[in-house]
Amino acid sequence: MAEQLQRVFVPSAVEEGGNALSLGCFSSEQTAWGVLRSFLKKSDRMLLVSASVVVWDIDVIGEHGLTVLASLECKACPVCSRQTFWVDLENFSALCYGEACAAWVEESTHEPGVIDCGWPAMRYLKQTKSIEEAFKELFAIGDQIKAAGITGTGNIEASKAMLDEFEDPT
Repeated sequence: MAEQLQRVFVPSAVEEGGNALSLGCFSSEQTAWGVLRSFLKKSDRMLLVSASVVVWDIDVIGEHGLTVLASLECKACPVCSRQTFWVDLENFSALCYGEACAAWVEESTHEPGVIDCGWPAMRYLKQTKSIEEAFKELFAIGDQIKAAGITGTGNIEASKAMLDEFEDPT
C-alpha cells in the first residue's frame, strides 16, 4: 500500500497587478523548488513582483497547516539590470536568474557577519561587511559593463579585460 501523503509543497508567483500564479502542488520540497527556479528564469518576460514556496500539512485546520518556506521579491539585477534578481527576505540571499548573469549576494556560511557576493560570469567573488557594500560592489560591476557597452551577448574576453581593469585601476 502506498504511503499516505502528510504534506504538500506549493510554489507560486505574484504578478504586478496582484494576480497569483500557482505553479503546482508537489509531494517533495525539491520538486517544488525546481519548478519555481525554472519559472523564475523567465521572470524578465513577465511583470512578477514576488514568489514563494509554502508547505501545507494535510488534515490540519486553519492557518496552523501552512508554513512559508521562502518569500522572494523580484528586483532589477545590479549587474545586468533585468528584472531577474530574486531576494529571499527571510534567509537573506539574492540571485539573478537572468541568462548568463547569476549575480548573487548572501550571508557567509563560514564567517558570521560577512556578506559574500559574486558574479560567476567573470569568476568575481568579494566579501563585504554589509549587504549595502555587497550591492555597491555589484552595481559598480554593472556600471562598468554598461559604460564599456558590453551586454549579455557581448564578448567574454572584453568583459574579463574590463573586470581586470576595474579591480586594478593603476
